[in-house]
Amino acid sequence: MGHTNNSPGTREWHEMAEWIATSLTDKPVGMIFEIGPSDFIYHAERDQDVACVQAVVLQHGVVMLRRSREMLRQLNVVDFGTRALPIDRWLMNGHFEDCTDGYIFSRDRELLAGAVVAWFRDTCGIASPDELGCEYSVPDTLMPDDEEEENDDSEFI
Repeated sequence: MGHTNNSPGTREWHEMAEWIATSLTDKPVGMIFEIGPSDFIYHAERDQDVACVQAVVLQHGVVMLRRSREMLRQLNVVDFGTRALPIDRWLMNGHFEDCTDGYIFSRDRELLAGAVVAWFRDTCGIASPDELGCEYSVPDTLMPDDEEEENDDSEFI
């Protein structure tokens, strides 16, 4: 999973759930939060099973959580809108090729954290949160938010 950022105090599953819920609160739209085995090293030429999750912060406080037994690719979504998304319903429709074990859209951080813990502990048999690592990816701003600078974009029309 790249670098490991295990937070202090996540040695127990309930502590990890609390940490995940906090980690998904008040984050910018487009942030991606991934968790997987801390010792996993991706090799494109090897077909490896790896239990992992990926959370993507969408608009209006909604987070999409994906669970997989394959390395999840970073999504390139059209927008982060949430209109007409099914909230708090587990989906297994194969919309994402790399998402083997379903996904959910939710505003409930505790529900999402519980789904992560249950995935690793109960389904994948991970013995302890100490075996996991995480990685954050925060979106970039394309243009600075500077009121003094006026951009004439007529040349692009």
